[in-house]
Amino acid sequence: MQRLLFYSQARRGTANEFNQIVKGNATTLHEEWAAAGLRHVAVFTCELYVCVYAEAVGGQSASTWDWPVSFDRYLEKWPAEPDNNISSNETLHRLAIPMIDVFHDGMPEDAESWRGSHPMDERVGSIARLKPEMVSSYVYYHYQKQEESPNSFNQTYLIGTHGRLLFSYHELPARMSPIQRQGLLNTKHSPDNWHEVMYPHFDLWEEAIEGQQIWRKMERLM
Repeated sequence: MQRLLFYSQARRGTANEFNQIVKGNATTLHEEWAAAGLRHVAVFTCELYVCVYAEAVGGQSASTWDWPVSFDRYLEKWPAEPDNNISSNETLHRLAIPMIDVFHDGMPEDAESWRGSHPMDERVGSIARLKPEMVSSYVYYHYQKQEESPNSFNQTYLIGTHGRLLFSYHELPARMSPIQRQGLLNTKHSPDNWHEVMYPHFDLWEEAIEGQQIWRKMERLM
């Protein structure tokens, strides 16, 4: 089982229309996600930022998923890696970019044990911005914490990155797997004053509401 994060960016002036189109085409989108091997998909937006969480079961990677071509009127195009099945004269682009996993508190063994009968009251997506010179430090600290103290607070908590943009996803109520994963590090170097160490890594959202200057909560469309 894979847990995937994708990032898209709405074209200026189209964010509201994009939100309405997604909400109005929920059934069709769910069918397309299912055909691509995706399940438990959640779409989050905040101004021009669009982030997607999804789970995929099976050996074939679902990281090649993209929005339907018709969505290019709402979303910016990103350069894509060459595909042998595409003509060399055809322009390569994507509307959704897979984000790189920089932290996960839990790691699913399989889909059934991951979901089971656990209650889910809320799905939360948030975005943050790193200072460019602090990206490598942030990744270092989070890998260290992930492997020194796996499954320590909420197994659904996941952070992905695209450049200096971060997207975090988690579900409430928090839950932890009864199977304790053995991390790859036997050290205990993660700082006790975690939030104090992390604070200088971020570019703050100046106009955010109180409590969301670092992690800005997104609206969930689906």
